[in-house]
Amino acid sequence: MYIELLLVLFLLATGCSGNQETEPEPIPTENEAKKVMEQLWSTSSLSYTGEREEAFQAIQSYADQCTSTYFNNYLKSLDEAAGNREKYDPILTCYRLAFDKVLEEVQTTQVEEGTTVIWMLYNMGYLIKTSGGCFGIDINHRYAEKLEPYLDFLCVTHNHSDHYSEELIEKMFQQNKPVLSNYLKSGEGYPYTATATSVYTIGNFHITTNINDHNTSLRNFVTTFQVDCGSRGGNLVLMHVGDSNYEPAQYHIMKPVDIFIARYAPNALHENRVIGEKVTPTYVFMSHILELAHAGVDESRWSLEMGLERAAHIHCDNTLLPFWGEKLVWKNGILN
Repeated sequence: MYIELLLVLFLLATGCSGNQETEPEPIPTENEAKKVMEQLWSTSSLSYTGEREEAFQAIQSYADQCTSTYFNNYLKSLDEAAGNREKYDPILTCYRLAFDKVLEEVQTTQVEEGTTVIWMLYNMGYLIKTSGGCFGIDINHRYAEKLEPYLDFLCVTHNHSDHYSEELIEKMFQQNKPVLSNYLKSGEGYPYTATATSVYTIGNFHITTNINDHNTSLRNFVTTFQVDCGSRGGNLVLMHVGDSNYEPAQYHIMKPVDIFIARYAPNALHENRVIGEKVTPTYVFMSHILELAHAGVDESRWSLEMGLERAAHIHCDNTLLPFWGEKLVWKNGILN
């Protein structure tokens, strides 16, 4: 008890910022952070209500106390230390609760025929499940490896650590499950590593990959994934572009896209060089928001407010900002 009290006092004094020179901000309890996430999950990314705005403001205030150094140290810490941080640092409480929610729902959700369920996990990480199977794209989370038993395959858009989990990839390899990328097991004849346009059929899913630039320095660095979920998934066609630089000539659209998962472009609205021009999706998911491993705006840590502002200027009327732990269901050609 004495050691736990000292730990609480230390965390209250330092918080996520680790700055002991200024008066610390009050840190909400674990239960208060849980209430905020429950409030968020009671809303929908399809409609921006006052309740959702209030939850976003609280989550952003938690994140603003958390430096990238602190977060990266948390990712590297032992489980017991990580658990203590999750208990007393509200943004880490939110981070852990979102994972636990997604894991439980992926485990237990029985998906109806002709339906696709989509979970937003973290950063640009999404899990997609139909009655015919389940896969993930750009899954990055401290606890990501726990998802392996429920995944039939995994897609990784590029070799930047905020877009993959080494532990999850290794688990997938150990179980001989496909991991699609442009860099893993290169030169070994591995059928799911491709540095050019490729087409795959895995179970009920049909996947087309293309190679994109990340920026002017990292050419041909990012794989985009167009996934047709087939009739068992309500014929949903989903496209995830990772950290694409949105060069129109690099976009080869095989089928009309229903959901386009977009990166918040650091360049002014480069998304619209593709969205509304090369592809006209029914929905856009604005992603790569609040990546805690990034130091700040100059290092691509986009705030929730910035994400909402950018979403309002995308050339798609249904541009949404899903957040950690949220679930959306595709049925009869629309999202619910």
